[in-house]
Amino acid sequence: MTRYLRLVWLALGLISFAFLGGLFLLPSRWSVERRIDIAATPSRVFAEIDDLRAWRRWSPWQESAYPGLTFRYGGAPRGAGAEVSWDSEATGDGKLRIERSDPPRELAFTMSFQRGRIRAEDVLILAPLPAGGTRVTWSDRGTLGRTLLGRLSLPVIEKSMGRDLERGLAQLAAVVEGRPLPPPPATPATPPTRSR
Repeated sequence: MTRYLRLVWLALGLISFAFLGGLFLLPSRWSVERRIDIAATPSRVFAEIDDLRAWRRWSPWQESAYPGLTFRYGGAPRGAGAEVSWDSEATGDGKLRIERSDPPRELAFTMSFQRGRIRAEDVLILAPLPAGGTRVTWSDRGTLGRTLLGRLSLPVIEKSMGRDLERGLAQLAAVVEGRPLPPPPATPATPPTRSR
């Protein structure tokens, strides 16, 4: 009987080891892309994305949505080197920095959360449309690090980031086209993961 019990415990141990090993093989990188057509020239759209203070008008991440959240601006006034950082109980810490600005075609920025443990690289590409408008494509790619929890939460992160990008693009279009902003969502945009 004890021999069978040992075999059961050994089998359970091997299954648990294989399960945990399999979890660590799950991806830890996400990639999300959304686009929108805006009835304005690329130059007009670019003026809203190249200035981080202008993001207050259209960004899916708003100070008013999170109690105690305050943005601190630094670096260049606009374009490459401009940055905004934050730290609050509601959202944890983070920083967004414009890395590359190629008016009026492309803007690349990085974001980091949890003291840099979670990182994202974003690109906004503006392509002129034949009718005079602009197609804006927002790509977001990042990594959740090596944590098991991060790997398990990857599908949720991709889904919520997709909603954030859609909301941000819709609000950008409204601001640039001079329309009222879409109604706020029932829940605020995805906050960065709280630092532990």
